[in-house]
Amino acid sequence: MLCMTRRWRILAALTFARTAMGFQFQSVATVAPFLTHDLALDKAQLGWLIGLYLLPGIVIALPGGLLGVRFGDRRITVVGLGLMAMGGLWFAFSGSFFEANAARLICGTGAVMLNVLLTKMVADWFEGKERLLAMSILINAWPIGIGIALLVLGPLAEVAGWHWAIVSTSAFAALGCASVLAFYRSPADSTQPAATGLGLAALNPMEWRLLLLASFPWLVFNAAYQIVVSFLPSFFLENGLSIARSGATAALNTVLIIVSVQAGGIILKRAQRPDLMCHAAIIAWCMCLWMLSGGSAPLLWIVLGGLVAGLPAGAFVNLPSEFLRPESRAAGLGVFYTIYYLGCALLPGVAGAVYDYTGSARATLWLAAVLAFACVPGLFLFRRAQNRATAA
Repeated sequence: MLCMTRRWRILAALTFARTAMGFQFQSVATVAPFLTHDLALDKAQLGWLIGLYLLPGIVIALPGGLLGVRFGDRRITVVGLGLMAMGGLWFAFSGSFFEANAARLICGTGAVMLNVLLTKMVADWFEGKERLLAMSILINAWPIGIGIALLVLGPLAEVAGWHWAIVSTSAFAALGCASVLAFYRSPADSTQPAATGLGLAALNPMEWRLLLLASFPWLVFNAAYQIVVSFLPSFFLENGLSIARSGATAALNTVLIIVSVQAGGIILKRAQRPDLMCHAAIIAWCMCLWMLSGGSAPLLWIVLGGLVAGLPAGAFVNLPSEFLRPESRAAGLGVFYTIYYLGCALLPGVAGAVYDYTGSARATLWLAAVLAFACVPGLFLFRRAQNRATAA
């Protein structure tokens, strides 16, 4: 009972730390009107600052995971949160676009290190279907952090200025750091495995094959989600909704996905055939996106789509933890997130190009549906390879 209590207490601390990521990521977009005025930014520069937070993932995800093995997950997680806090402070008082870029890059570097290690730390503490629920709780922290930022930072910037709104993201990261220091302990007597045979060499050929297949559903699922949330407001504007109603309807979609991610963790933990539920949820989401693109009854399809879209998220992020050994988990999750960051950096740009070519946001919803549907054969191929590896 004590061990179970400790597991969930640790999960709460790690989830709180991950919420700080979403909060800090969204901060630039939330205070954009104030930021663009004071730093004389155009829309392209503002968009660059927003996306810069995720860019380090392409090169930092793998080294971040390996540093956790070498120096300890808890220690490197604290370093990541420290970088987020320091970068946030620098960003808050930066006086130029160049300074803002450097500060945002530091924040993003810390966030990437945090993201990889938090997933590994949860995988170390939870097993089986219980891990599905734990992963669902963890990954939900990102959109929850975004939602908190949307609610808090705008009013704070109006009252105290955008500088103090950004400072609050540093304070959030510092609190996350304190929670990890206070509550996290390694499950194996607070020790890390010996630093021998680590790095990519820790992955055997079977793990490499399964890892590449396991990365695909998580990549295309997240790319589809990012495309939807990025272009949904434009789609509603094209269909005659006001700016306020477009934003509110898109926000409703995000809220419902947060609910469905958590519901998915609970359902997947109890389901006899969780993969079948994942397939059904993805197909239902694709159908909702297709119907939504037709322009009729948008609220109906937003609600239904939001309620099913997040159900398989916990299962997808949990796939690498099903076959990675403790000694290869850090390297494997580093590769997993490198692929994730690379895909999520490129595919939204493809969606933008599709939008420019067709002149309609409807085409971006079609692309999101195609990417989401790719999760179905992706999960099937992974299971097929996993079963063969188990039987060998």
